[in-house]
Amino acid sequence: MDLQVIVQLIGNVGFPIAMSLILLQTILIKFNKQMDGLEKRLAQLDKTMNVLVKAFHQSDSKIQTRQEKKVDV
Repeated sequence: MDLQVIVQLIGNVGFPIAMSLILLQTILIKFNKQMDGLEKRLAQLDKTMNVLVKAFHQSDSKIQTRQEKKVDV
């Protein structure tokens, strides 16, 4: 926001309301940035969990194959 818009806002609605609107805008911008960061972290966590699940299933299937071979012998 530039200075002329702020002065006009204060003249129209009053100082306390204008300050509340400015603070609300600032808070919403910071909140949106934090939400974007969390979204990226959740996506990375999802990828990591998928890799771990695949690795677990692969190792589990190898263990089962070994056990089946021992039983057959």
